[in-house]
Amino acid sequence: MPLLGPVVVRVADWTQPRRGTAPMFERPPLLERFAMANPAIPFIVYFPVGIYTAWRAVSHGYGALTIAAMYLAGLFLWTFTEYAVHRGQFHHEPTSEPQVAYVYLMHGVHHAYPDDSRRWVMPLIVSVPLSALFYLAFHFLLGPIGDAMFAGFIHGYVAYDTIHFLVHRGPMPTRFGKFLRQYHMEHHYKKLEGHYGVSSPLWDVVFRTR
Repeated sequence: MPLLGPVVVRVADWTQPRRGTAPMFERPPLLERFAMANPAIPFIVYFPVGIYTAWRAVSHGYGALTIAAMYLAGLFLWTFTEYAVHRGQFHHEPTSEPQVAYVYLMHGVHHAYPDDSRRWVMPLIVSVPLSALFYLAFHFLLGPIGDAMFAGFIHGYVAYDTIHFLVHRGPMPTRFGKFLRQYHMEHHYKKLEGHYGVSSPLWDVVFRTR
């Protein structure tokens, strides 16, 4: 299906999970390379970013309690963002062919091929522009202390991508890990319109989508 200009996406029925892998792009084929990510990439790239922005908040002269409070607020905000994006964008009901292609590109391919490890974390071509926009938004709204909040927010994202990789990779070692794995697998195989939280079921409880 056409997405934009010469970009054409190969769309599979994402309501029917299947084994194996499949390319997303019919053309241009070069885009397929940028649509895949090594699971270590989010940690390698964004964990240091969080450390750096937290240090920037310290360099602006804010106290430890203020920075810790804003960092925790950023983590909390991430949990809501994770839920809202997963429910509102990734599971948006498409009404046209370009929208079908977009939804499949963003998330449908992961539901069509949930065992494809190349799709378990967000590729940099998507995460870098989004993280830059969030950073600018925090600074515009909060000023320099936004660095501390962004640090918590971006570390929340790293936790999300890491947990998402681990629950798909196989059995988890702890009771909470086992719960998160079962919870997310039910989203894939039993409850497509629900269980939107990956790192936490908090907002599923709040909005009754559990």
